[in-house]
Amino acid sequence: MMTERPMQTGVLVMEYGEPETLDDIEPYLTAHYHGHSPSPADIAFLRERCQRVWSGDSGSSAARRVVAALVEELAQRYGSRFQVVLGARHWHPTVADALAHLVRLGMRDVIVLPLSPIVSHMGLRSYRDTLDQAQATLEQSIHLHLIESWPDLPGYLSAMTTNAIIALDRLAGNERHNVALLAIAHSVAESARKPETDYQWRLRQTMQRLVATLGCAGGYLAYYSAEGPGQRLGPDVLAALEEIAHAGFQQVLAVPINTVYDNVEVCYELDVRMAERAKALGLKYARSAIPNAAPALIADLATLIADRAAVLGSPVTPR
Repeated sequence: MMTERPMQTGVLVMEYGEPETLDDIEPYLTAHYHGHSPSPADIAFLRERCQRVWSGDSGSSAARRVVAALVEELAQRYGSRFQVVLGARHWHPTVADALAHLVRLGMRDVIVLPLSPIVSHMGLRSYRDTLDQAQATLEQSIHLHLIESWPDLPGYLSAMTTNAIIALDRLAGNERHNVALLAIAHSVAESARKPETDYQWRLRQTMQRLVATLGCAGGYLAYYSAEGPGQRLGPDVLAALEEIAHAGFQQVLAVPINTVYDNVEVCYELDVRMAERAKALGLKYARSAIPNAAPALIADLATLIADRAAVLGSPVTPR
């Protein structure tokens, strides 16, 4: 008697995307600018940051390592139940290419997991626009099921907190009475018509939870990558460091609270821009590691995906 093959569900893990070699920078920026050629200044700007973070001419994709760990976790639990692919909004493999691959595999339902726990209104619009544009290129329509955010996922909070505790122990040991925790997140544009109050509230809630858990003397929230048109969320991370120094703190622990995997943008902020300013201000500085493929995070992402598949009316049975 033949056993029926279990129904498969596609999973698109969506990342922002970034170059992996210096030669990638110009085509990457061209893609980011929707086909417009970047200026020499823009190329030099990103090139300098990549070289400082990589300490060489190339890097590696931490997002791919996260996806590889997730593939392994899902396979161990559910066999071939899920087909998982990575798609980048601004690089290769593109979201459109990733969805086309899932269509070729016969997927009709695809769960979309952005690698960002807390999403802004601006970010959510970008996710949906990217998915709409990608779906318009497909030979066959598919049903997309977007997991918009996962701010309270226990595995992510656990990995982030554990990394912060390790960094704080190295920085101050038991002497935490003069340590300020500086939580950082990506800035976004906002307006009176479309304020980012929910995004800010969730970030501040995460920062306050960390301060209470770690026993730091103070907590601050600041933003990086605040360049660009329009009014953007602040304060900038460097302004926050100056505020911390002026408040009389002698030590600062920087914690990226909405970043899942290492990338050039946030690592440059943490390891170059912020580290150099903290030193100039006379602050003893440390930053916590980013979760990346932490087992607790990967385990709970797998559960999140399985739970969403079950909601779709497709029961998920462990092996």
